[in-house]
Amino acid sequence: MKNIFKQLQFGLLISTVVFTSSCKREKLDEVMSKENYKSVAVSLDNKTEIGEGSKYTLTGGGLSVPVTLQFSAPTTRAFTVNLSATSDNIAQLITDGVLPAGTVPVANGEFNVPTVVEVPIGVTSFDFDLQMSRSFIEINYGRNVAVSVNISNPTKDNTIVQGKDDIAVLVKTQEIMEAESVHNITFGTATNQFLIPTAGAYDIGSESVTVRVPITVQGELGSGFTVDAVVSPDSVAKYIQNGVLKNVVNYDASKISISNASVRFEANSRTTYLTFTTKINTLLAIQPAPGAATINKPVIGFALKNPSKYQVGKTKNTVFVILDPNFFRPYLGNYFLIKGAINAVSDPIYAANYDFGGEGIAFHDDNGKDGDGNFRLPDKVDVPGEYNPRTVVGWTNDNEWLSYTVNVEETGTYELNMMLGSPSSDARYTVFMDNVAITGQLSITNSGAYNNFRPHLSTVNLTKGVHVMKVYWNRAINDYLGATFTRKN
Repeated sequence: MKNIFKQLQFGLLISTVVFTSSCKREKLDEVMSKENYKSVAVSLDNKTEIGEGSKYTLTGGGLSVPVTLQFSAPTTRAFTVNLSATSDNIAQLITDGVLPAGTVPVANGEFNVPTVVEVPIGVTSFDFDLQMSRSFIEINYGRNVAVSVNISNPTKDNTIVQGKDDIAVLVKTQEIMEAESVHNITFGTATNQFLIPTAGAYDIGSESVTVRVPITVQGELGSGFTVDAVVSPDSVAKYIQNGVLKNVVNYDASKISISNASVRFEANSRTTYLTFTTKINTLLAIQPAPGAATINKPVIGFALKNPSKYQVGKTKNTVFVILDPNFFRPYLGNYFLIKGAINAVSDPIYAANYDFGGEGIAFHDDNGKDGDGNFRLPDKVDVPGEYNPRTVVGWTNDNEWLSYTVNVEETGTYELNMMLGSPSSDARYTVFMDNVAITGQLSITNSGAYNNFRPHLSTVNLTKGVHVMKVYWNRAINDYLGATFTRKN
């Protein structure tokens, strides 16, 4: 019983202590609130100018400007302030004389501030960062740009000084960056005229040629972006009319296929490429005759538009791609030369080096691909894989043919040597120049095997100039190594 009484006494004692302590703390909080937790008044300057000598950080991505909150006294406790930014009032600020005439409002989406900042205890000022798009600044390089920042709703009974709730941030673009650091997107060609063939600027396929036009960006490298490259026939017409473009004809946009009209610069990349493809046979159709000199070369105009950031340069923003049709027919990039000196033997025209242009233009093959299945895909011409380099055409069928663009140095009589192998005495062939037969239908000697090549000589008359030679199999039981010409008279 005594123990129970003692426990009750101890409990009452503890309760009394807790109650007394709680009362003292409440009185202390009340005193501290009145004496130490004084509210402060928050304010902003009406305007700040960012230029030479100012505090700011400029990177490849954007501009960071410190904006200062000012307090009427040291803050006694942490609290928050809401922030917002706008450029809708810039015109009025110009009218009111706060900002100079000609100031450009920063476009919506090109600036940003935190929605809330937390102010620490014991400070008389506090900085937060206003972010601006570098792209917008560069596009307006040489002008002043501005945005307005507003503060509201300070917590913990703090207030805002009347008339000091917003600040106009004016950026003098020409003072915060050098002209050389301004990003400009241009075509990366020596001039506005880009003649194809140019080394490294094209790939030739069996039927098509793919062209790569370089596009470059000046300035500090950074994150990726895109720019549109659009066909510009009006520019072509204009420059043909004023004589800047000569000996060309506008190449219709329907004749090309653009793989990337929206061209992408990868991050930290200085150069990218506009890529388009056109059929070789559409280029050859522009020539007056097969192999003849093209009087007016086809030209395609492109212009740069709508970069996702930065700006298109004031020069080299248009390029005229001029195509030389004659270059894209010969497999080796040059015509096979038939030498004009008496008794001069031309270099071999190997069978596997037939022209580009594809089925019906450079060759006709009526079945699948035998031999080296990877050689000159997707052509169906059959090229045996045992010859290195690839020279021979085999598995020939009746009415198949191959074409080769040649340049005859001099008009005259020539000995044509066709190197052929056949296990039959029934095989026959005909040779044409520009679809006119220069031989009759000639027999192929039985050499005992397809790969046992024998000379087959005939006399032909050739005319000086560029021509397309066609080798036609009337009766095909043979392999074909190639041909040479020797000038006789």
